[in-house]
Amino acid sequence: MRISSLAAFAIFILFQVTLLGAQAGIYEYKWIGGQPGFSGQMLLDAPSSASAPHGGTDADVLPGSFVSTPLGTFSVLDKGLDASFGTAGVMSWDASQISLMWLFFQPTTPINNPAYGLPAIGSAQTGELGVGNAIEVGSLVGGFGTGFAYDDFTGHWAAVPVPEPSAISLILLGAAAALARCGLSANNFCGRK
Repeated sequence: MRISSLAAFAIFILFQVTLLGAQAGIYEYKWIGGQPGFSGQMLLDAPSSASAPHGGTDADVLPGSFVSTPLGTFSVLDKGLDASFGTAGVMSWDASQISLMWLFFQPTTPINNPAYGLPAIGSAQTGELGVGNAIEVGSLVGGFGTGFAYDDFTGHWAAVPVPEPSAISLILLGAAAALARCGLSANNFCGRK
């Protein structure tokens, strides 16, 4: 195998490994600093609502988003309920946090809300109706009702930092560049005549 072919192969492998580690077009926000038993993740299709393909709405929320409470996990975005309450599915976010949303999630299997004896619905709320940040569990009782016993108002929705390239990736890139240099060199640097 010629050195230039080896260098091209090394660069190809490096980029493939880098692509496997990256999720292009997916921007992750997590529920940070909340009470034990509460968690959540919002996967969005743009780094900000200003650059979102759907203009910063619940249509920019990707599969894999969820809220989790001590009662269970709610992972099916309910755009019908989003359109009926609060911001009507409108969202606002930037590279550091989500600042406006009121999204509703259904569970994959029924969860009973003990406060009402009705099916439970999970809610992710920020900047709506005086709520700074919340994960709530409620039910439809002539509107969205919550007994606050299964709610968390202590966390916030923060962007997950994008990882920096690893040291091994940078070393491999340097090695590939050196091999390419050897393969493209006009002098006898690599022992070729």
